[in-house]
Amino acid sequence: MTKERIAFYRTPVDRTLLKKLTARRNLPGLLQSLGMLGIYAVGIGGIMALWTAELWFPFFFACYLFSFFQGFLGMEASVHELSHKTPFKTRWLNELFYGIFAFFTWNNPVHFRESHRRHHQFTLFAGQDKEVVIPPGPFGPKDYISWFLFDYEKFKMIMRGNWAYLRGRDTPDTFSWDPLFEKDDPRRARMMAWARFQFLGHIALIILFAVLGLWPLIYLVSFSYFFATFLSRSCEIVQHVGLPQNVPDWRVNCHTMKFGPVMAFLYWRMNWHTEHHMYAAVPFWNLHRLHQAIAHDCPEPVVGHWKGVRKILSLIKAQRKDPAFVFEHHFPESASPPKLS
Repeated sequence: MTKERIAFYRTPVDRTLLKKLTARRNLPGLLQSLGMLGIYAVGIGGIMALWTAELWFPFFFACYLFSFFQGFLGMEASVHELSHKTPFKTRWLNELFYGIFAFFTWNNPVHFRESHRRHHQFTLFAGQDKEVVIPPGPFGPKDYISWFLFDYEKFKMIMRGNWAYLRGRDTPDTFSWDPLFEKDDPRRARMMAWARFQFLGHIALIILFAVLGLWPLIYLVSFSYFFATFLSRSCEIVQHVGLPQNVPDWRVNCHTMKFGPVMAFLYWRMNWHTEHHMYAAVPFWNLHRLHQAIAHDCPEPVVGHWKGVRKILSLIKAQRKDPAFVFEHHFPESASPPKLS
């Protein structure tokens, strides 16, 4: 893989404003992280109360809803943003929450941080961005059904990497970097050490829950991340699906969308995805302000999560009919022409 940087287009932003937008603070990161963990804890507490009361229909329904939320703790949202080291001013706070969210979602923080750095560096360039590989019409009926039940493809992707790292190997890789790190890179050893810690930790928790007779916790804590993934998947697919590859302009290969407050909170404001790629050092809580500063130079975003999902599904449908089809954003007159090469 080439190590050369790609000269992506960035909308110019006033340096004074950019300095304000990239300033880091602990309070917003704490509110977001503790809010996510609070929902997690309250959800588990409520489900265990239903189980104790033997209210079986509400119990199973609540477990199902819990899995919808659990997806936002992983690389789809929480792990993703914390990997950038932007939510907190204090480094150890960022790494603490990064580790917590990664552990409970079987994500590997060492691997994901480097993989995602390369995704930003080579966004949608074939053969160079191996984290996000999007063939034409990438999803079909079987995928949609699995997203409401057991997401086998997600389970296989994450566990094939973890199982390799556990055994001291780096292939097959989670995202098929094969391998991500050179043999003498110290991060390679840390990646493998994390995988061993994670497996042993979950095994210990499963044994503890079984001994205590707290059977629902085995599912909720260790396996719910792989079930009912539709909501987090629906946010994931509105990032890059249906767009041109090998284009050095994030306005062309990213979707930006306006979400309501609930979805924006769960998704850590990553609906402002063009903005995030242009200026990855801007913390999640300032992405809307960044959007306002560069809106004159960017396509008009879709308003609403479900409208965004419908748009992406229509693009997938078009690509399944014609694999050569890609969606081309409409730019306002005030925008600079797209940089296509």
